[in-house]
Formats: sequence, structure tokens, C-alpha cells
Amino acid sequence: MMSESEIIAGLLTGDSRATTSFVDAYSAYIYNVTHRILQRSQESEEATQDTCIKIINKIGDYNRTSPFKAWIFTVAYRTAIDYKRKQKRNSDESVLMYQASGMKSDGDLEQKEATQKIHQLLAHLSEEDGTLVQLYYLNELSIKEIVDATGFSESNIKIKLFRARKEMAKHLDKYFDVT
Repeated sequence: MMSESEIIAGLLTGDSRATTSFVDAYSAYIYNVTHRILQRSQESEEATQDTCIKIINKIGDYNRTSPFKAWIFTVAYRTAIDYKRKQKRNSDESVLMYQASGMKSDGDLEQKEATQKIHQLLAHLSEEDGTLVQLYYLNELSIKEIVDATGFSESNIKIKLFRARKEMAKHLDKYFDVT
């Protein structure tokens, strides 16, 4: 097994052994990052492959003053967010097609309604704030992990989450029976 510095040096020179070592050493970690965001195995696997390819192709962009694993996390996070946006677009299209067809299903209707209400609440937030809320509350990432992924300061993330909660609270009674 190659060391981290040997993997980086090998990737920079195009060494196939370094590529194999990189994938062996980091693919599980990348999968975990993408799966926390995407929550689906197939999309997580695709995002993991795309992340590995991006890292191998963009290794020259890596700034050696920061930890390699933090850079990997950032690339994986951004790739997963791109996939999430694509999922949302596809999901919105599916909902429209479902509504247009007039079909109704008894199974999981309450769960779908609750999920839809949460998405409506999130729609009141900016895309950035909505993503932070999803990462922190739904995907259960720590503040530190969000700092590493987004580049925002810890205090900035906490302020954004506080303001997002406040904004969502204003609209809560529209979507949920709050007593």
C-alpha cells in the first residue's frame, strides 16, 4: 500500500499503481460522503466514481497546504450536491407527470405528503441555506464537516442555520398542524 504522499506524487505523474492505490484507499470514504447527501446507493456509487475521476484529473489543483482528505471531501461534497440538484429536477418532473396522470396510491401517501411539506418549507430558504439545513439536520453532518465542505466559517454556518430555522418557523403553520 502506498502512502498518501506517494499516491499524490504518482497521480501527478500518471502512475497507474497510484491510481489503483488511490481508489483502494479512498473510495469507501468518498462513498460515505456522497451517500450521506444522496441517500441512494446507485447515485452514491455514480457520484463516487465521478469524484474519483475528478480528483485523478484535477490532482494538479490540489493545494498541499491543506489536508488531502479535506480536499477529497470537498470534491465529493460538491459532486454529490450536483447529483442532488439533478435528482431534484428529475423528482419535480416525476411529480408533475404523476399529478398529470391523475393516479393515486394509498401506500406511503402520508410520508410523501410530509416530505413534500418539508421541501415546501425549504423552498422559503435560499438554495445555500436550504443546503445547509439539509446537510446538518437531514444528513446529520457535523458543523466541522460542513465547514470543510463549504469553506464557510463555523460561526457563519451557525448564523445561517439559526436564520434558516427562524425563517422556516414563520411558515411552519402553513404546512403542519402546529398547536
